[in-house]
Amino acid sequence: MTDLYNFLFENITLGNVVLDGLTILILAVTLLIALLSCFLNPFFRAGVRAEEETPAPARPVSIVLTPINDAIVLEKNLKHYLEQDYPEPYEVIVVAPQEDKETADILKRYASNPKLYTTFVPQSSRYMSRKKLAITLGVKAAKHEWVAMVDIACHPQSSAWLASLVAHCHDGKNLVVSHTKYEYDTPDFRRFERIYTDLYVQREYRSGRPYRCTDGALLFRKNEFIDEEGFRGDLKYLRGEFDFMVNKYAKRHSLAIDTSDDGTLIEETPTDKEWRNRHLFYMENRKHLERSLRHRIRFNFHQIAMRLGYLSVSAALAFAILTERWILAAGVGIIMLLIFIIRTTIARKAIERADESIPAGKIVPYELRILWHNIACMVRYRRADKNDFISHKI
Repeated sequence: MTDLYNFLFENITLGNVVLDGLTILILAVTLLIALLSCFLNPFFRAGVRAEEETPAPARPVSIVLTPINDAIVLEKNLKHYLEQDYPEPYEVIVVAPQEDKETADILKRYASNPKLYTTFVPQSSRYMSRKKLAITLGVKAAKHEWVAMVDIACHPQSSAWLASLVAHCHDGKNLVVSHTKYEYDTPDFRRFERIYTDLYVQREYRSGRPYRCTDGALLFRKNEFIDEEGFRGDLKYLRGEFDFMVNKYAKRHSLAIDTSDDGTLIEETPTDKEWRNRHLFYMENRKHLERSLRHRIRFNFHQIAMRLGYLSVSAALAFAILTERWILAAGVGIIMLLIFIIRTTIARKAIERADESIPAGKIVPYELRILWHNIACMVRYRRADKNDFISHKI
């Protein structure tokens, strides 16, 4: 005990700088916690590319689009799917509400295109998600074994999109995801939050335990969908088509993701209401997804580690000021600066690999904001009428 006391409180001279053992100990512990918090981070080792593989041969594909009251978006994006440069036969199936005259008028203008097939959701359909019903009708109408369900708010950024996606249809794969990102004029925080969420989802893909899908297109096998009764058990939930599909049909290492430029979709900037509802509906849907707890534990662990790093620095700085240990205060200040530099550098590299750009000065504030944004969404969800998330009201 005497030796420890002497170490902590006796002065140590390093050149012209006089330090006591307690200052050294606090700096060492604070630095260790800070560094650990920087590397317990979804951006660290993010975006690791899979090994190059021989492309799978092209094969016939059916693309299913389901514009439920989305006529304007359909008019904007339909041509991108009809004009794919693809060597094998493919069809584009549009499934729209029977009463949607505006969508029907748009489809008439494309009626002469041999790739286009249209069908309708009957007005009498009740007590189920019209979006999931539309997808089911589209799959049943599909002529080909491989089917791509696509969010109508997204469009390919390349005419080689379909070819790039199908190149991942190897034996042993039953799902292929098309990486999706927002338009560049989407607010920075929304793009950052999507990248941040995607990192967790893609890490689960690489580990062979897919949980959900945050992207805008999913390629799957028709026979498997029909044999396992599609969305059976989930039809009453209004949203979450991609989440439920991946959660139900993904087997260990059976899912591939295309993150190439050709294989990427661009999603139009969501309105405030659409962006808010996306989070609220996920909070409802995750209660019905398998492996939800494991997914949330990793996120919470990283959030705790990040805040522990900042808390340790803040506590050390407060102690230094209260005890007038100015050398300690300077050392803690350097550690704080180091945290910002490391976290920003790691994040920027991952963001650039995702072909995105977020101003460096916003990265750390956005990392801190993520948790408070999620808490705000949780409060809204708890206050919401839960009947708003299902198709049949009580």
